[in-house]
Amino acid sequence: MSNQIELRSKIDDELVEMLEDYFLETESVHWGIIQGEIQDPYYIFGIFPNLKTATEALKRLRREFPNLPNKFEKTIITDADWQNAYKKFVKPWNDRQLYWIPLWERSFSEAPGGSAVVYIDAGMAFGTGAHETTRLCARRLLDYYDNHSGAISSHSLIDAGCGSGVLALSGAALGFQNVYAFDFDPEAILVCQTNCTENAHLDPPDFTVAELSNGFKSDAQGDLILANIHTEVLIHHSPYLVNSLKNSGTLVLSGILTKELDQVCRHYSEQFASYRSNLNICVDSRVDGEWGDLQFTLSKA
Repeated sequence: MSNQIELRSKIDDELVEMLEDYFLETESVHWGIIQGEIQDPYYIFGIFPNLKTATEALKRLRREFPNLPNKFEKTIITDADWQNAYKKFVKPWNDRQLYWIPLWERSFSEAPGGSAVVYIDAGMAFGTGAHETTRLCARRLLDYYDNHSGAISSHSLIDAGCGSGVLALSGAALGFQNVYAFDFDPEAILVCQTNCTENAHLDPPDFTVAELSNGFKSDAQGDLILANIHTEVLIHHSPYLVNSLKNSGTLVLSGILTKELDQVCRHYSEQFASYRSNLNICVDSRVDGEWGDLQFTLSKA
């Protein structure tokens, strides 16, 4: 088993958004940001095949971000260590009857009888359930269930940008029988399919590799659409999300920093007014830490 190099350092909160934007734009396969619980500090980390690659990557990153910490902790890790390193940041989580239990805690974490349980291992994909944006979506999913529980099996759920599939699997656990999820990253979909095998007690969602521009199968197909995606992507691809919602549907947007909520809300309100002007729209928003969501619910005028 080969060794790799990990670089890690605690960073100031004001660097987090800029670094996340940069990693998203450059589609970085080495760098990432991680946080344990909401009160914990943020860390930047990078995993590299050797010291030379790590050193060169850090130099390049410093040119873009001169305010990076002076000192990075350097650790030699094995492939197995890298695959499992994030596990210490991921804990069981629940809201109401929905329980997310990491696979490695399956044998000694037990949910109450009648719970909707999802066993999850994010692998290399985003979406362990540890992030506030994912939890915001899960709470909206539960709210929708509470409001439609009598007919939930006939409602369609779409998880756009599904990451590890935790939200799609949560929908299946709650009783949605028409669950469709997609992500542009083939690695993420492989993780989703693996997570399906670990949740054999659920009807498996339909997972596929696709982008927002081609992921929706048709217009007006989703009773509930969840999109936990970066703000820039949400704005750029808004017509696809707006037009894929049924006339009485609900669209939930997450992955939005609180300072961006007004911008995204204005943009989507304009899009709904342009594309779905024959319908009424109700808007709601919630905040968790520095992140927020937006919920748009349609009804006949």
